[in-house]
Amino acid sequence: MNRKLLFVDDDVNLLESFRRQLHKKAEVVTAAGPKAGIEAAARQGPFAVVISDYNMPVMNGVDMLRVIRHGSPDTVRVLLTGHADLEIAIQAVNESNIFRLLTKPCPPETLEKVLADAFRHHDLVTAEKELLEQTLRGSVAVLCDLISLVKPDVFGRVSRILPFLRGVSKLMGDPRPWETETAAMLSVVGFITLPDALIRKVEKGQPLTDSELNQFLGHPAFGAKLVGKIPRMNRVAEIVACQEKHYEGGGVPKDAAQGEAIPLGARILKAVVDFDILLANGMSKADTITKLDRRKGVYDPKVLAALAEVVNEHARYAMQKVHLLALAPGMILAEDLIGQRGSETMLLMAKGRELNETVIEFILDNSRTIKINQPVAVIQPL
Repeated sequence: MNRKLLFVDDDVNLLESFRRQLHKKAEVVTAAGPKAGIEAAARQGPFAVVISDYNMPVMNGVDMLRVIRHGSPDTVRVLLTGHADLEIAIQAVNESNIFRLLTKPCPPETLEKVLADAFRHHDLVTAEKELLEQTLRGSVAVLCDLISLVKPDVFGRVSRILPFLRGVSKLMGDPRPWETETAAMLSVVGFITLPDALIRKVEKGQPLTDSELNQFLGHPAFGAKLVGKIPRMNRVAEIVACQEKHYEGGGVPKDAAQGEAIPLGARILKAVVDFDILLANGMSKADTITKLDRRKGVYDPKVLAALAEVVNEHARYAMQKVHLLALAPGMILAEDLIGQRGSETMLLMAKGRELNETVIEFILDNSRTIKINQPVAVIQPL
């Protein structure tokens, strides 16, 4: 549990007094004034609780807490104020979602009780958030595993692009990387509406007829509609909907959005998917980046620059061959995993699939009844 407390006041003697009083109750950090408070929150946070005086020079406590809230929304905020500032402070509290308002001088027992309540509130907020995120992650993982088992050739693309997408997301300073990655994992949901023959043409980078193109461009909207039914997945659904949107405004959806008005996750997804299609069809990584760069107006130039940097970084991955029992989470299949049952040949897992415990268990279970050629070629980070 997080028991870090930041105390902000322009009175250094008062700060030292509070430190002595509360050091057994929390990990106390003090800051003399609003500027020092904001810097401490950024460099030493996240804090479970921030207690601040209201009346400070340059910036009052409410405005400072508002800045801290922007960078750390789960931090519980408590305001101290003198009687002369009480009416102004109450109005500010009502507008700024502050947990408690205390008046000076504040009795030690009152301060300690409020601090205990604030820590409990922080525990409840973070526990609920973690539970929600774990539930969503679990649901998405199950859905993706099902797609990968039913349509391994389609989901193989997702597994191949994820390492590049994560790298670009990090370099671009993506504020919501989990949403971007989740959108990538669910980007092929709409493919269930497409004929296998059309999917094969898309994956091979073959030209589409006008009718096929219109049919293909309908899959982002269909996928977004399904994803949007999951609670709190609105932004993920928006990325899925815009995955075929061009940076200069073309593509789908046919709206006025262009440039940075398009979700960052969608701009990243568009670049890494098209990169993967070219790569999967025999083009070198360097030539692929060059070809994408020549498609003016289709991709965010900053995203392409980040992708080029990630591609150079991934040159440090090594390929090796291992037996099925040596497969481990994090490995990436370097070739299609083919099974043989009698005269029947089947694709168990497409190349590029990143292995996890569920996928490995699926492979091992099938190996009991299906002949799988060993060793298996996999890629691992050096």
